Amino acid sequence: MYIHILLIGFFFSCAAPPQPKPIIMPPTKTSALQPNEETVYTLGYMSAYEIWEFLKENPSESEVLDTFGFPDSVWLDDNESTKFLYYYISEMQDYNTIEISARSDSVSGFEWD
Repeated sequence: MYIHILLIGFFFSCAAPPQPKPIIMPPTKTSALQPNEETVYTLGYMSAYEIWEFLKENPSESEVLDTFGFPDSVWLDDNESTKFLYYYISEMQDYNTIEISARSDSVSGFEWD
């Protein structure tokens, strides 16, 4: 009797692992087919404080792209767990970084001056 339960438990526990979710990188300003030039950020409607408050709420990647437009550069870390979106600020001659979790597609960290 116990051997049947053991065999049934073993049989149902042997399943293939789930397929990994493909990581889709957002386009950059130069590679986008249709540039997203007019955003809340590019039109100057957001202060530095509002940007910080927005990013602190961990918005989704699509919300970030809708708000800031396409990044100047995109990188994926070696572990394929985080996407780094780089935005060049010409007035400061510096890059600001937004980190997007590849698993949840939401902001996991940022550095915005």
